[in-house]
Amino acid sequence: MKKNIIGIRREDLSKKMETRVAITPAFAGRITAKQSRIIIQPAVNPETNEKKRIFPDTKYQEIGAEINESLKDANLIFGIKEIDIDKILPNKVYFIFSHTHKGQKKNRKMLKTFVDKKCTLIDYELITNERNIRYITAFTYFAGYAGMIDSFWALGERLKAEGIVSRFQKVPQSIEKADLQVLKNILSDVGDEITQKGTTAKLPPMIFCFLGSGKTSQGAQEIFNDLPHVQITPDQVKDIYIRGSRNFIYKLVLSIPDMYRLKADTPEEIQLKYKEMNKREKSDFYLANPDYFESNMDIFFPYVTVFLNCIVWSPKYPKLFTRDKTEEWYSKSRTLRVIGDISSDPEGGVEFSKDTWIDNPVFTYNPLTRTEVDGFSKEGISVMAVTNLPCEFPADASSAFNKNLSDFMEGIIAANYHAKTVKESNLPPAIEKAAILWKGGFTPTFEYMQAFLEGIE
Repeated sequence: MKKNIIGIRREDLSKKMETRVAITPAFAGRITAKQSRIIIQPAVNPETNEKKRIFPDTKYQEIGAEINESLKDANLIFGIKEIDIDKILPNKVYFIFSHTHKGQKKNRKMLKTFVDKKCTLIDYELITNERNIRYITAFTYFAGYAGMIDSFWALGERLKAEGIVSRFQKVPQSIEKADLQVLKNILSDVGDEITQKGTTAKLPPMIFCFLGSGKTSQGAQEIFNDLPHVQITPDQVKDIYIRGSRNFIYKLVLSIPDMYRLKADTPEEIQLKYKEMNKREKSDFYLANPDYFESNMDIFFPYVTVFLNCIVWSPKYPKLFTRDKTEEWYSKSRTLRVIGDISSDPEGGVEFSKDTWIDNPVFTYNPLTRTEVDGFSKEGISVMAVTNLPCEFPADASSAFNKNLSDFMEGIIAANYHAKTVKESNLPPAIEKAAILWKGGFTPTFEYMQAFLEGIE
């Protein structure tokens, strides 16, 4: 069987400030050591001279990779994000985050192009174990890292706009340093100041509320925990707001039963049954019956300084912050300064959220007028909703991504992509499961996606 040739693509210009890479020089060196040929596009886009990869070409040349704008000789092409349709080559095997399996409308033309050009499409997001737990999670954690740091930064800038000096003014936006350890060192200094001098006497004790406890939340909490803090429970929030110390910041992590409650008109027998459930059972009941529930955020809104949205939301679930309810709550309390929408879910759980970008990361929403302005304002809630947070640590995030991928790489390189079906390819089982398309046809697991192409020209 002819040896597979690896292509590493440069991310497209449409991916703003994206400089991550699917295969780092160090990881590429491990591949070339096995006598595999690697072709990598130059880091600089020839159309604009914009640098689109954090690692320079020379680092790849040192390990024996070829630098070439054309990837036509490669049969396996590795990237990160979705691909502009005019850049898709026929009869290739693409490894990317395609964001297509849920029927995302913005990517349906790309999906159809893969089909029309008889490509094989393998999606990193779908590489899972037998319990459907994802193996490729590095970027999720890095979204949490960058999202937490940027939320600290946003709080400092927001308070500055109000004329309030705070310790958080020393925290830069992640992209300013683009090095996680450097930023953690800055946070260490900020933490010392909080311990010695307090946050600020002009505000109540600061409560940071994490919505959800998944991998994004875990990444954000890992950064948060570098500061002097105390974790509290939902029933302690009001007392901490009144009597807490300013020499700490406070962490509140909410699970589904904390974030949502049964609606008042829920049948009594269901209310009684729900009351007897444990926390896990309540979460499962919510996921199966979201129509019975409404947001419980009015309980926490008067006391929280920063909300960190770390949940996955879909339209079948109730919103946590609607425009109507936020107007009502904000008219009574102005404690909330910042929402870090780390999940970056436009008009999702936070109804007034929208995509922001690294170069314009924050807008301030005034719930009373339902208007917004870019940047920071005295009036309203400042929302950080950067859609590509892991890009703020391109080198660290790329290296962590490769650690996730490393266990599968030998099997990926050795597989037979000329096989008639994916079952005959000898791909590692987790990679086989992640194959959406095989030579332009949907694999059995993803045949339902054919419906997404209807009406697409």
